[in-house]
Amino acid sequence: MKYNYTYEEYSQDTRSYEIESDVELTREEIQDMALSCDMVEGATYKDKNSKVTFKGTEFGDDSQTEFGGDEPKKDEEKN
Repeated sequence: MKYNYTYEEYSQDTRSYEIESDVELTREEIQDMALSCDMVEGATYKDKNSKVTFKGTEFGDDSQTEFGGDEPKKDEEKN
């Protein structure tokens, strides 16, 4: 018999981008620029008027977990 499990871990993290532009940008344009940049610290993406730099990710410390799939084996009690 095979067992199938899932495990998900959630945490709040913050991805930071810095955008420099020679023209005024809309919210959608700012988001498009940020999402076009690789999420590697220091990575940049440029178009004809703007440049975005990925500054890094700050990971939250309030992670939550969830188990799914088959019922896991019970942990043995410690005496």
